[in-house]
Amino acid sequence: MEQAIFLTEKQVDELTGISRGCTLHRGTKMERKVMKYDLQVSHLRTTGLAFFINARGRPIVTRAAVEGRKEEAQIEAGWNPRLAYLA
Repeated sequence: MEQAIFLTEKQVDELTGISRGCTLHRGTKMERKVMKYDLQVSHLRTTGLAFFINARGRPIVTRAAVEGRKEEAQIEAGWNPRLAYLA
C-alpha cells in the first residue's frame, strides 16, 4: 500500500503536540485568540522542519521531511519555465 505524500491534519497535530488554539492574555485588554494553525507554524519553524502553508493557513508537512529523505522535484524532460524579469 502506497503512503500519502503529506501528513494528515491529525498527524501534524500529533507531530507538533498542538491540537487546538488558545487565548493569550485572558481577561486583559490585550486578550486575543490564536488559531491552532498559527501555533503549529510557529512550532515547525522553531524545530526547523520543512513545511509550507496552504490557502487555508494550514501547515502542510511532507512525509519525506519527517522521515529525513530528500525528494527531488519531478520535472518533465524538455520543460523549461518561462521567467518574467523585472526591469
